[in-house]
Amino acid sequence: MNKKISPVVATVMLAAAAALLLAAVASLPLRSIHRPAAANAAIFLCLAAYSVFLTRSNGRSQRALFAPFFMLSAVLAVAGSVAGFAVPAAAGLSWVRSGFCFPGSMTRRLCAEALTCPAGLAVVWLLQPPGPYGWALGIWMFGLIQALYFVVVDIEGPGLPEKQVPDRIEQARRRSDALLREQRLARAFEELGL
Repeated sequence: MNKKISPVVATVMLAAAAALLLAAVASLPLRSIHRPAAANAAIFLCLAAYSVFLTRSNGRSQRALFAPFFMLSAVLAVAGSVAGFAVPAAAGLSWVRSGFCFPGSMTRRLCAEALTCPAGLAVVWLLQPPGPYGWALGIWMFGLIQALYFVVVDIEGPGLPEKQVPDRIEQARRRSDALLREQRLARAFEELGL
């Protein structure tokens, strides 16, 4: 039985994992790596993991992630601060999430992105405590705001027709059941002499 994880739950869980990773980056004694560069790399890795989850859970090709992450890797290379990388990373998240992971009403997706990404960045900017451990709290708050995207878009809403394509095993089972019923019916007609 293949149970699909709710994107809201997955977003909150991945935000918690990202916060733990950033807390580790903040507490490790990094001598040869500039701490904001390490934090940006951690954010990049967390965003990549989240994007892979989104594409896999929606049956999209992971090749589509090449363009956004190629551009983000260029920004990662030149970003001098965490804030300098956070805005392009949020834009990359929007591109991945609304660009090809969740098809549907363009207006609704744009409204959801216009609400969640700037709101998440604003909450981080306004409420984040100073210092490296603030990065961990900031990524956690940003992730919580990002979970609202799925409430606004309502990917499992009752108004949207859900495309359910039965898998091959289920189709084969149905065909075999139909053939068995047909064979039983043929034998019954033979026994009756019809």
